[in-house]
Amino acid sequence: MGKIKAIHDKGNLDSAQIAQISGGTEISKGLLNQGTFHGPIVEALPKFIQSKSEKVVDNGNSWIVLGRDRPRSLASGAGGAGKTQASSIDLVVGRMGYNPTSNAWVDPNFKTDAARIHISQRTNIDENFNLCKGTVGSPKSKSGIGIKADGVRMMGREGIKLVTSMDSMTSHGGKVESIGNIDLIAGNNESLLEPLVKGDKLKAALEAIIKQIDDLTETLNTFVTYQLSFNGSVGAHTHAVATSPYGGRAFPSVTLIRASTQNVINVATKTAAANAINKVNNVNTTFKFLNPMGEGYILSRNVYTT
Repeated sequence: MGKIKAIHDKGNLDSAQIAQISGGTEISKGLLNQGTFHGPIVEALPKFIQSKSEKVVDNGNSWIVLGRDRPRSLASGAGGAGKTQASSIDLVVGRMGYNPTSNAWVDPNFKTDAARIHISQRTNIDENFNLCKGTVGSPKSKSGIGIKADGVRMMGREGIKLVTSMDSMTSHGGKVESIGNIDLIAGNNESLLEPLVKGDKLKAALEAIIKQIDDLTETLNTFVTYQLSFNGSVGAHTHAVATSPYGGRAFPSVTLIRASTQNVINVATKTAAANAINKVNNVNTTFKFLNPMGEGYILSRNVYTT
């Protein structure tokens, strides 16, 4: 959060306002300075450059302008170009933002004015507010609503929906060709945009991957069982001694018995044990992230997307 100006800012007043707060008793000066209980207050108030087609309702630095699309000067927007079907309602408070000047004549300023809701029948909404294209793009000469302030909150006691492409035609008769995207862009930087993951499909994919890991673990367990049996047979292996005049069989190799025994111990204590631990971990992971009761359940219980 940046530096905030004084709550009672008396800068940039005109001479009449300065004289007003300079005269009178200390009590009257204080009341004029404070504006408490919604009483009169002296503060810097700019003047609006009004066009002939605009009807303006204002009080202090609060404004409602009924006119035609005008994001800046009288030459700007669809209204400045003389286009039809370009009616607009501009609701703005705090013209000139944090540094207003009394009696300064100003146009709408979508960058510096403190807070605004701009409703226009025909406008370039992204261009007006200097927004990046994103995947939605920057429509030209279409109806639009722009909302801007230091903080914007939308609240619904029974839900909020962001819906696109509910109609087949635009407000100016154009055909809606495809389902419109919804972009959530922090920092007005479209280079960081990525598609949202759909929770149910992600959950299904992870379940399939975990099942494949389980299947591989079972396959390895089966291999370990067979290998242990084979290693035991090799370690105890004897064979006939053809060169002995008395016949008989050779004793098992002491070296091989030792190696076979050590191999059986290693497989039993390391490979088989690791597989068992892996199976338990898979079960725990599945419950933690893919079960609604798990502490890390990956699906939102309240936010949905298409």
